[in-house]
Parts: sequence; C-alpha cells; structure tokens
Amino acid sequence: MIKRFIIFILFLPSLCFAQHDLPGMGVTVVNDYKPLLADAVKVDVSPKTIPNDTSKFSPSYILQPRLMELPFIPPAIKPIAMTKEIPDATQNNYFKAGFGTQLAPLFSLNLNTGVSDKRDAGIYAMHNGGSGALDYQKFSDNLIQTHFKKFFKKNAFTVKAGYSGTVRYFYGYDHNTIMDFTKDGLKQSFQDVNAAIDFSNTKPTSKDWDYDFTTEYYYYWNRTGANEWHLAPGLSLGKTINKIHHGSVIVGADFNQYNEDSVSSLNKIFHINPMYELTQDNWGVKAGFDISPADSMVYFLPKVEAHYNLIGEYVVPFAGINGEINRNNLKTLTSVNPFLNRNQPISYSKIIDFHGGLKGSAGNHFSFLLKVADELVDHLATYNPDSNDVTKYDVNLQEDANVLNLHGEIGYKEAERLNITLNADYYSYTLDFGNPAYGLPSEKITLKAEYNIQNKILVSASVYQQGKTLYRRLPNMTEDGTLGGFIDGNLGVIYNYKKNFGAYIQFNNVGASAYRQWYRYPTYAFGFSGGLILKF
Repeated sequence: MIKRFIIFILFLPSLCFAQHDLPGMGVTVVNDYKPLLADAVKVDVSPKTIPNDTSKFSPSYILQPRLMELPFIPPAIKPIAMTKEIPDATQNNYFKAGFGTQLAPLFSLNLNTGVSDKRDAGIYAMHNGGSGALDYQKFSDNLIQTHFKKFFKKNAFTVKAGYSGTVRYFYGYDHNTIMDFTKDGLKQSFQDVNAAIDFSNTKPTSKDWDYDFTTEYYYYWNRTGANEWHLAPGLSLGKTINKIHHGSVIVGADFNQYNEDSVSSLNKIFHINPMYELTQDNWGVKAGFDISPADSMVYFLPKVEAHYNLIGEYVVPFAGINGEINRNNLKTLTSVNPFLNRNQPISYSKIIDFHGGLKGSAGNHFSFLLKVADELVDHLATYNPDSNDVTKYDVNLQEDANVLNLHGEIGYKEAERLNITLNADYYSYTLDFGNPAYGLPSEKITLKAEYNIQNKILVSASVYQQGKTLYRRLPNMTEDGTLGGFIDGNLGVIYNYKKNFGAYIQFNNVGASAYRQWYRYPTYAFGFSGGLILKF
C-alpha cells in the first residue's frame, strides 16, 4: 500500500503538465460590463398634525402646617477693645468782611474753643451799617457776645455777657420841603449791657431730681436820657417718678426799674409756678398755674397742655391754655419801633392764650403745625404818629384787647442738604370802643430755604411778606390811613473756594421796593454786598 502511494506521488507532476484544452471552453467578450441597480422602495414617514389637547388639569394641594421647634443657642459675646473716637476737626473760627451798596460795611468775627466734654467758650462780634438815598437814612448795628460753660461730673455752670449798640435817625419827614433839622437832633441810639448765669444738672441725680438756677440782668439806655435795668432770678426744682410722672415748681422774680426825665418807676413781679406732667405712650397732659403778685395786684395764670398721638407721630392733635406776663418796657417797645417819642407808658401786660391745633409729620422729611389761638390781652401796645412831631411815634396801651391768631408751619428737611420752612400768621384784632390796631400788621408770611451743595456752595433764600397796617393821618389825626402790604426777598450765596477760604454775595430786597413799615419811613430799595470769609 505504501509502495503504491509513493509511485503516485512521483508521477503527479507529469500528469499536471500534460493537460490539454477541452473543446467548448472559449470565452467571447460581447460588451463592457455595466451593473444596474433597481429603484429603491421609498417608505412615507411624513409627520402628521396631532389635534390640540384642550383639557385642563387642576391639581389640588393640601398643605399641612407644621411648627418646627428649633433650638436657639445664643452665641457667646466676647469683649473687644474699641478704638477711641476722635471728633472731626471743625472750623469754629472765622472772620467775615464785606462791603456793598448804601455804603454798607460788614464785619463779623467768631471764636470758639470747639468740641469738648470739659468746657465750651466763645466770643462773637459784629458790625453792620449803611446809608440810604434820603438824608439821615442811616443805621449802625454793633454786637459783641461772650459765653463760657464748664461741665462737671453731673452738672454744668454757664455764664454769658454781652453788649449791643444801635444807631438810628428820625428821617421820617417830607424831604421835599425845607425842614429845620440837624444831624445831632435827629440822631437816636440804644445801648444794652447784659449778663446771665445758669447752674443745672446734666445727669439724673440719685433720686431723679432736676434743678436749674438762673439769673438774667441787663441795663438798657438811649441817647435822649431814658434808661432801665432789669433783673430776673429764678429756681426750678423737678422730680420724675416711674418715668411717666413729673412734678416741678418754679420760684422766681422780675424787677424792672425805668427812669426818664422826672419819671421813675420800679415794677416788681414774683412767680410761684407748680406743674404736673403725665406722659403715656400715645398721649400726655401737663397742668399747673402761675401765681404772680405784682405791686398791688395778683395775677393768676393757668397753664394746661394736652396732646394725643392719633396716628403715631404723624397726626397729633393738641389743645391748651397758657397765661403769661408780657413786659411793655423801654427795651421791648423800642425793639418793635425805634422811632418812639420820649416818656412812653411802661406797664406789664397779662396774656391768656386759648389754643388748639394739629401737628405731626409725613414721612421722614415733612413736618407741619396748624394752630388757632384766641388771646386776651389787658394792655396791648399800638403805635401812632405823634401829632406834635412828624418824625416820632407814640405808644397807646389798649385794655381788654382780643387777638385771634391763625398760625401755620410747614417744614421739609433732607439731612444737611436741603432745608425749607414756611411760617404764616393771620391776625384779627378786637379792641375796646372799636379802635383799630394801629401799627400792627394783619398778616405775616416767611419762607426760608437753604441748599447745601457738597459743603462747597451754600445757597440761602428768604421771602418775607407783611400785610397792611393802619395809622392816624397827620396833621389833624382825625382820619385813618393805610400802609399797604409788602414783600421783601433776599438771596445769598457762600462759595467755599478752599478749606480755609471762601467768598459770599448777598442780594437784599430783590424786588427793589422802597416799602414803608412805619408811616413816613421808607426802607432801602435794592441792596447788594459781597466779601471774603477766612476760616481757621
């Protein structure tokens, strides 16, 4: 078997090469080969529009409130060292100098020790003057005032002293006619030396007592020989109980000595004024009285005040009765009208004021006050031209006068940037025998605005309006005359060019109206002044 397999292997190559072509095995090429593909079968898969689902599903929830009690563990407070606050450096000292129309020089100086918890001391001095278009239409004002306040542990002591001097001229005559007047005969001046001391507690005492001792004094005289001195000491003691009850009593005196020509009078008034005050969250009431023996009379002056916070501090109605003694003396009368004749009547005046109104605020910027007051005055001072001297006035004291006063205030304040105040008063007078209230205005309106532009530019504006006043016509004094009302507007600008240096301009009576507050006495028309300010 093996032998046969070996012989087969040996003869295999010869069998392969000995093969011949077989008949019918040829290949004839007729054309190039071109493969063909059948068309694809396309399946339509286009989307179809589904109709809108308009059904609504309103889920309902049931929330079960659950109060979770979380433990509160207050953090441990560790003491820390606080740096000592250093107050900002303030420029309490300045010197101001300027000049303007009407030949009006202006100088003022202010010196102060600055912020301190031990003492406060300072001095202020001022001079202002001017000359108008008319002969002797001149004025001069001088003032110097000092103060010193010493702070102790629980109280403070204050002393003040000063001097003021005013020069005026009786220029109220017809300047178109020749009058036999001299400068020395028309000149009038008023001088005042004053002082005051005060000692009071600044912190609560161990028994919640409050105390205040004060004394005021002045000596006042004019160029024609009239003079008076005034002394008013007083002591106030008060105590607070449970922070809502407060009681106090004031004991004082008022002495006034007047001298002119052969007239000399000393008026004395003593005061005993107990008061009680109850303060609650939304309301408060204060009640008391003032018993004032005066020479041969005894005045009883009620003092009652109540308020209720109707809507927090936004709307607060109030009402009250207030009685006081008003001094018709040389200083007060000439402060109202500096053109008075010699030997005017000097008298105390009792005033009983019945009032009520509404006060409050709107937001953080607006505040308002509306008040109606009915005043009973037993000696109301009125002013009329002197029939014997066309340049001077006389005082008439009206007994049992009634004055109705409607008063309103509106304020707006925006930090230190903008401050606007509007005050308005309307007066109605009822005097004995139907007498007119000569020299007293029917209304007064004052508008003031201050605008601070980054402490660089300070703008101030004011408008003062006064209603008509009546007077007796000269020379026969049988007919009434009327001085029409007037409006006086003023505008001032301070420019702080540097930290220690600035300038100012002031426009007075911008309406340029030479109005008359007193018969035959026209005021200055338009006025302008400007100057420099040095701060240190």
